[in-house]
Amino acid sequence: MTTENLFWREADEPETSFQVSDEVYDLVFSLRGSKLEIDHAFVLAEALKSRLAAETCARIGVHGVHMAASGNGWTRPQQSDTEMPLSRRARLAIRLQRKDHEEVAGISDQTLQLGGQQLQVGASSMRKLSSMASLHARAICCDPDQSEPEFLAQVAVDLQRLNIKVTRMICGRSGEIRSKRGTLFTRALLIADLKPEASVRLQQQGLGEARLLGCGLFVPHRGIDPVYTAQE
Repeated sequence: MTTENLFWREADEPETSFQVSDEVYDLVFSLRGSKLEIDHAFVLAEALKSRLAAETCARIGVHGVHMAASGNGWTRPQQSDTEMPLSRRARLAIRLQRKDHEEVAGISDQTLQLGGQQLQVGASSMRKLSSMASLHARAICCDPDQSEPEFLAQVAVDLQRLNIKVTRMICGRSGEIRSKRGTLFTRALLIADLKPEASVRLQQQGLGEARLLGCGLFVPHRGIDPVYTAQE
């Protein structure tokens, strides 16, 4: 066989995998306590304000302590001021910039007073952001008079300001969160088909206001297709 009978092309150089920056990440704390109100975001934020500098609190986001819908014979009630047992697996996750690590990590081994309950904060571990294409936010602050299509249209505009192109979104259940200035109306949001860079940027910057109350914070999601299928 002569070289004239061969077609040979060197393979392209493999693409460099996207590296997630560690400038912003979650610090996850173990917890000990007996009970916690379902809507504990405000009292938790106030407790953290008593331990951290105001400038730090303005930068961090607090995921809150997410409790199971049911467990140990309990069914999660609808009343937001109802107390639920705190699982041993409960965790407190705080999204922060690397420069705030030392101060925020300092809440370990401290006791936070949340209304009538005490929350003992244990050791912390770092959780990097994800480059997954689908992200979910439990709560985005919005206008209660907005329809779901209006809300999604506004989100698309806000994402465009962050230089994030969005192709698929689903609006989730609505909710309310207590705050110092009254009740905040929120909607859950699922976004799919994000590029790795856009996914990380959205997790780093968040969307909307009230990050200390857990709003506007995005976490990885398994994908949007099962949700579309369910809706069909």
